Amino acid sequence: MEANRAYEKLGLFYLGKELPIGEQASTGLPLLYKSKNLTTHGVIIGMTGSGKTGLGIGLIEEAIMDEVPSIIIDPKGDMANLLLTFPALDPADFEPWIDPAEASRKNLSVAQMAEKTASDWRQGLESWGQSGERIGRMRAKSTVTVYTPGSSAGIPVSIMASFAAPAEDALQDQDSLNALVGSTATSLLALVDIDGDPLTSREHILISSILLHHWRKGEDLSLETLIGAIVNPPFDKVGVFGLSSFFPQADRMKLAMLLNNVIASPSFGSWLQGQPLDIQKILYGEDGRPHTAIFSIAHLSETERMFFVTLLLNAMIGWMRRQQGTSSLKALLYMDEIFGYFPPTTNPPSKKPMLLLLKQARAYGIGVVLATQNPVDLDYKGLSNIGTWFVGRLQTTQDQDRVLEGIVGASDGALNRPLVRELLSDMKGRQFLLTSAHLDEPLLFETRWVMSYLKGPISLQDIDRLVEDRPRAADEAEPVRGPGGQPGALLSSPPILAEGIDQRYHLLNVYAEDFGFEPWLAATASVRFYNASRNIDELTQVNVRLSLDESFDAPDWQDAEPSEAELESCPESAPEGSSFQPLPQIFSALKNFKGWEKDLANHLYQTQRLHLLRVPSLKMESRPGETEAEFQVRIADRLREDKEAAVEKLAGKFQVKKERLAMKLDSAYAKLEKEESDVSTKTTDTIISFGTAVLGAFMGRKRLSSTTMTRTASGIRKAGRIGKEKDDVRRAEELVARLEQELEELESEQSQALEELADSYNPALVETETFAVKPRRSDIFDVRVCLLWEMVHPPITG
Repeated sequence: MEANRAYEKLGLFYLGKELPIGEQASTGLPLLYKSKNLTTHGVIIGMTGSGKTGLGIGLIEEAIMDEVPSIIIDPKGDMANLLLTFPALDPADFEPWIDPAEASRKNLSVAQMAEKTASDWRQGLESWGQSGERIGRMRAKSTVTVYTPGSSAGIPVSIMASFAAPAEDALQDQDSLNALVGSTATSLLALVDIDGDPLTSREHILISSILLHHWRKGEDLSLETLIGAIVNPPFDKVGVFGLSSFFPQADRMKLAMLLNNVIASPSFGSWLQGQPLDIQKILYGEDGRPHTAIFSIAHLSETERMFFVTLLLNAMIGWMRRQQGTSSLKALLYMDEIFGYFPPTTNPPSKKPMLLLLKQARAYGIGVVLATQNPVDLDYKGLSNIGTWFVGRLQTTQDQDRVLEGIVGASDGALNRPLVRELLSDMKGRQFLLTSAHLDEPLLFETRWVMSYLKGPISLQDIDRLVEDRPRAADEAEPVRGPGGQPGALLSSPPILAEGIDQRYHLLNVYAEDFGFEPWLAATASVRFYNASRNIDELTQVNVRLSLDESFDAPDWQDAEPSEAELESCPESAPEGSSFQPLPQIFSALKNFKGWEKDLANHLYQTQRLHLLRVPSLKMESRPGETEAEFQVRIADRLREDKEAAVEKLAGKFQVKKERLAMKLDSAYAKLEKEESDVSTKTTDTIISFGTAVLGAFMGRKRLSSTTMTRTASGIRKAGRIGKEKDDVRRAEELVARLEQELEELESEQSQALEELADSYNPALVETETFAVKPRRSDIFDVRVCLLWEMVHPPITG
């Protein structure tokens, strides 16, 4: 039977069950850990076999249940087990993932092994108050996707947008900007085996200078434009030296060739296609629902892994700096094995962005959780920024010493060094010591049974089987044809028009010996939307075009389509040997486009609107440029924060009521024991209570352990046989029974009240409405109409 589910809606992660430490008594309660505690980050430490992977997967499962999106960096291939979730717990679902060799070792067929595994999983889940139904709910809450950078298995990742300019506030923060620039340059040079020291390497200094130059102007870079900028940098001096003295042209060309050889390699082609490294789109779907993204990098070389992890961390920082601050857990970044990426002495490219995340991500509600076998693998500055430690079995003295003082100190004298060292050496698998800045003292717990089937490392071939719905590559663009698709009689030169007719030529970035052009009427304008009371001052650029066929006599701007041509960058003359389609007859009589420009301005005044969304009940409005999905994410973040405050307040009220009842029950037990010595509180049948664990998570564990509430969790059974001949004994028994009943009823009331309260903050219940901001006539300016000759490839023929 599945346990009480109210905690799933309260921002609590069900991680396992508390265990006794030394001579301490155990409450036996479920371990429910506040999700918001992970905004101060976490680390999972334990040797091989300690259960790190199970705990990590359990954390991500709880994040999914709490509708918190996650990005998972998976260097070993274990985390893709999150896709092996089978709500029906049918042996047929397990069978494709059974290892035939393991089945053979146990003298079982694959089918028999699948049946045994399904049975084990069902029983394991039930023993922890879970079921296939909970697996089904988890699958419905999030889309789990495995991305495979550098491979076509799974979902490939394109790094083309990975050199995008950071957010404005990141540009203003010099430390953040230097970290982003330095790590990007270092990881890029690592691809060509150049150890780029930020202070001595001229390659590092040049690339960093190029990145800074473009990013400070808000300009994005691609690998191609970066390589071009290495050959011809957009500046003449580096420091006080001239460019040719600091880094001669021939040497710059060698560096550019090295990088060009990397991206020109057929094996690198898979890095340039697939899902762009856009964190917002990776974490959330178009409907704003949270996603779980696993980046599997086990198949990459060490250099490629470092390159990608650094790009991903930088992208995470860029996304983070565009988010609104929150105290709730907004997103989770999990790395399954941190060894080599965040060392205490050396400075690999990934170290600076990781340290930056640990220092700054808390303010944005982003939790970072790292896992490692050895605590000595982690930078000490990073460890000082981590508030939650899950420590499993450690055997070496060096590893134990790294965590010993922190655990003993956090216990406030409750634990001593010999006891903790013994615990660290002798803990069983799936047992962890939890030390947290948010708990009164360390506690020992056993991790719950995970819902995902733990097959072991997932290979690329396995991922290929798991991922069914891949994004299809965009169809090759059709050559742009003119109106009607067929050219008329071709001209060897453009038509002769009045001097007031502005003409431009839009050339495609393709190699061609012959150039053909077809005419379009292009227009650009600036539209400003201003509303002082809403703090809106948004400038929008309109860039459209109209087809020009033989029947054209005047523009109907309602039929205009978006144009990609930037008129200012289009040349005013065509290449020699070009051919042209004829223009409509009306152009021979036109002197200029002033009348059409006025018509366009009127059209824009009538039709241009800045459409926004609002939620009156929350007094929230979307921002200009913010998509509906992004607004829905902000709504969910606000509701999560409000819910946590309301739940904490309500839980406090129930805590007071429970403490009063517990005191009365203590008194009743004392009286009963006095009247009948055969009655002992030790005969009570205490069972696990999620309701009591919920209060412990919100109100602190010491307040629970100081009363009989833990002893009476979920109600205490009848207190044994009591002599009926004495009225005072009978009355004492009745009082105990009545108080026990009241405690059971109070817990039921608590569970229902908390669940109803959580449901009232469901984002699906929030109603949004649209409103529009109109431009003033004076806010439509820089209106320009132009005759645009669009290049056609392949060229048109007569």
